[in-house]
Amino acid sequence: MRYERDLQVKLQEKYRRLYKADYHSYAQEISYFRDFIWKSPALRAIAERISSSAPELDADEWISAKFGHSRYSWPDSELGRAKVAWQLIGRWADGEDPGTQAGSFSTERTYNAILRDVTEKVGEPFVEYLQEQIGSASEVLYMLERFTRRLEAFDQTELYEWYEKNTTRGEAHYDRYLRRFLFDQGIDYPFSQPKSASGEADVVSGLEGDDPLVCEVKLYDPDKSYGVPYVAKGFQQAISYAHDYGKNVAYLVTFNLTDHGLDLPTDEDTKPWPPRIHVEGVTVYMVTVHAKPRVSASRRGKSNPRVVQRNELIDTQTESDAAAL
Repeated sequence: MRYERDLQVKLQEKYRRLYKADYHSYAQEISYFRDFIWKSPALRAIAERISSSAPELDADEWISAKFGHSRYSWPDSELGRAKVAWQLIGRWADGEDPGTQAGSFSTERTYNAILRDVTEKVGEPFVEYLQEQIGSASEVLYMLERFTRRLEAFDQTELYEWYEKNTTRGEAHYDRYLRRFLFDQGIDYPFSQPKSASGEADVVSGLEGDDPLVCEVKLYDPDKSYGVPYVAKGFQQAISYAHDYGKNVAYLVTFNLTDHGLDLPTDEDTKPWPPRIHVEGVTVYMVTVHAKPRVSASRRGKSNPRVVQRNELIDTQTESDAAAL
């Protein structure tokens, strides 16, 4: 996806400038680097998740105990390393001299060379971790975009006719269709509703590995009690499951079974596809699928989408029909 690729390129450029900074400009460049992460909602969500992860790991205590003259060691996991690295970056951006860790990371004699060594050993793995997280999201979004196109182009009518006859089982039917597609696309083990601390997620894949996919499925059909509060329930569940499985990314796929559009909010100024909200250290990507066959454009009339406000997803009790939850 273009947005994710552009963000990776910008992140790499910010790191390049930091790596090339000399003694006189380093403090400013490290501040620019941190500010860029904080001001990019997608990166900030990842950074917040890093900071809140592994509560048993105190980054400052680790630095004090594991970094010393001519020695240093990282935590066992890449996430742990990212947490410690992010803490160091924050301390340097707040004014601490990076040379404090010079004895751990560098044997160079000039200060500019020392800064490059320190930046490479701390900043590079942190940037790579952020880019991997962004890249993983891009791959899943590409699959979900293809899924949307396939359903709308080939299977929309057949699935909708089944839904009309079996509305009480409609969500399970669309969920199964999505899981089968994800399996065909190479996600080895997409299965329905595994148990977690927060309940049951509709699609969680890869739990036997290090990178589970968390995806919540919901219907949008207010005439059958699947209104915006029901979609909001899915949004909240996606966040809860992401926390349960230690993820900073989750997906909400909503099957729109009405004649009008569903306009979901986004936290990104550039409004990339799909809309996404960053909350509680999690980025929730929200994919809407037009699951009801549409009449021709000439008969459709003026577009009148249901515009959903951010607070309607964050606060599931904002509408009078919240009982639909």
